[in-house]
Amino acid sequence: MASVINVLFFVVTYSLAKGMTLQKSVTLHCNADDGSTESVRSRLRTRDDASDKQTIWLHKGEELNIGFSLPKDGIVDVKDVRYSNDGGQDRIKVTLDDEELGDFWTHPGYGWGNAWNIFWSSGSIGEMVPVDAGKHMLSLKVDEADEYGVEIDYIRFEVYGSTPQELQQGQFICKHHH
Repeated sequence: MASVINVLFFVVTYSLAKGMTLQKSVTLHCNADDGSTESVRSRLRTRDDASDKQTIWLHKGEELNIGFSLPKDGIVDVKDVRYSNDGGQDRIKVTLDDEELGDFWTHPGYGWGNAWNIFWSSGSIGEMVPVDAGKHMLSLKVDEADEYGVEIDYIRFEVYGSTPQELQQGQFICKHHH
């Protein structure tokens, strides 16, 4: 059984009424999902400038899956992926329920290991997506990468159509696999 650990910070913004929003910080609980002996813990990196002082390090072909459940129909809008990179550009694909929302290229940075504490933002990814009530999966997949990969600090997405009270009981679970 893989151990469960706190690993990734992200922010969900709820739309309350026209022009009003509430942000809720969520720490994901992650575990390895591939049966290997390597755990997510080995991929955690301490970074002073990361939102919760930790990132998760991903390589080419790996992905981070975030499962969540909505109590009623709504709209999901991925606003930002904050990351660090120390090497060439990497391509990250973002999907919701196996449908590609978009992708982005990381900012190249060459700092002989020192650029890992410099963070960049992807900006909005794709369009707003209507979703039915129920379970959903938001995924970040490292499609192309150099040998150093990329570190993910947080993912910020907005959920419209559900109130914060309805989502407080929601489960946000991430799994790392390769």
